[in-house]
Order: sequence, then C-alpha cells, then structure tokens
Amino acid sequence: MTGTDSTPLRQHVGQSRLLRLLQEWARVEAESSRLDVAERLSGWLGAMDTVTLDGALQSIEAYPAQTRKAGEPLDAGALSQRLHRVTLEMSAGLTPAVPASSPLPPRGARAAEPPAPAPDEVKVTYAPYYQRYLDLQKRMDQQVAALRAELRQALTRGSPGLRQLVALDSVMEQMLGPRAQKLLASVPVFLERRFAYWRQAQERAPQPPERWHQPGGWIHAFEHDMKEMLLAELHLRLRPLQGLVEAAQNEQQKRT
Repeated sequence: MTGTDSTPLRQHVGQSRLLRLLQEWARVEAESSRLDVAERLSGWLGAMDTVTLDGALQSIEAYPAQTRKAGEPLDAGALSQRLHRVTLEMSAGLTPAVPASSPLPPRGARAAEPPAPAPDEVKVTYAPYYQRYLDLQKRMDQQVAALRAELRQALTRGSPGLRQLVALDSVMEQMLGPRAQKLLASVPVFLERRFAYWRQAQERAPQPPERWHQPGGWIHAFEHDMKEMLLAELHLRLRPLQGLVEAAQNEQQKRT
C-alpha cells in the first residue's frame, strides 16, 4: 500500500464511461477541448496529496490485527446483490423528463388540437434540463453515499485487511470527494453544448414541433444523450463501491 502515486486514479477515471462519452461528443462536434477534459478529470492528485495519502496509508497499515467482531458474518454474495439491485433502481430513476411546466411541445399532439406554433415560435431552452440534471445529481450523491456507508459497515465484519480497506476508502473520499463534486458539477455544461448541437441540427433541417419528441427528432436525440450521460456518471460514482464489493468477494473465495 506504500509508494502510492496518481496512476491508478488516472486509469480509473481515464477508463470511465463518462470520459469516453465526453471524448466521443468532442470528436463529433470537432471541439479542441477533448484532451483538456481528460487532463482535468485525471489530474486529481498532486505532490502534496501524495504525501498526505502516504501518511494515511502508513497509519492504516499499523492497525492492529483485531479479531473479527462477533455477530452476523460477512456475506459477499448478499453485498453484491444489494449493489446490483440499488444500481438497477437508480438507473431506472435517471429519466431526462423535465417538469410539465417547462416550455416543451406536448408529446403526441393530436391533429384535433390547436395547431402547434411554428418552430421559430416555440421557445425550447436548456434551463429545465439543467435543473433536472442538477436534481438527479443530488439524488445520485445521496443514494451512493448511503450505500457506500452501508457497504463499509458490512466490511468491518471482515478481515483486518478489509477493515484497512474501509479506512482507506474513507481517506480517499475525504481527499477526492470535493474535487469530484466540483468536476461533476461541470458535466451539465458539456451537456448544454450537446443541446446546442442538436438544436443547430434542427435549424439546418427543420421539423414540426410535434415530431421533436419522436425518434429522429432533435429533442428525442438530446434526451437520449442526456440519459447516456446520467448513466455514465452513475457508473463513475459507483466505481469505489464496486471495489469494496469485489474485495469482499475475494476474501470470501479465499476462505472457501
């Protein structure tokens, strides 16, 4: 656990679904910020951070090899199922739908209804989607934090090595949490560029508002991209939790 540098973290973020999605959009839109995104997401540990982390690791390694606490034994299979179930529930809740009061054209408008205004008269803005994304980010943050605490508590019933891992996970969260939140807060900015991209596509090849939400419509395409972005961010947020569960599974396999 000693000799830690930022390489694992760079690999962790650099291989993330979120970064790959941002890079793909940057290539499509021919933007020059692709490498900047990677550098910002990966350069989270500086020299001083490494010194701080090394000190924490030395303290964690000095933990006494306490015997396992009495009570219910660690069940790695149950933890894996718990993580899988919560992941599915959270994924299902990440819908791009915005409140009904937002200025979006109605879905499936009928011909008997008053004619829809011309495209240039329908004012569709990014603001409702921006607020929706922020609300979903807050929900993700709360749910992931609660599940992470639950997994940590479960791992304290494991071996001294697992208890050290819990302590390390806590240290890493304290060090990287504020920076991760700051960087994830910039994700809606990239999403706004995607909104502008699809709106420009609509301006180049106009479609009637009643088709915007249908496959092939620009709002349908944007909401699909927003859903992909939300799922990619959730995947990134769950990486540390997946690591905790995998560690528990590895220990259980060693005992069998």
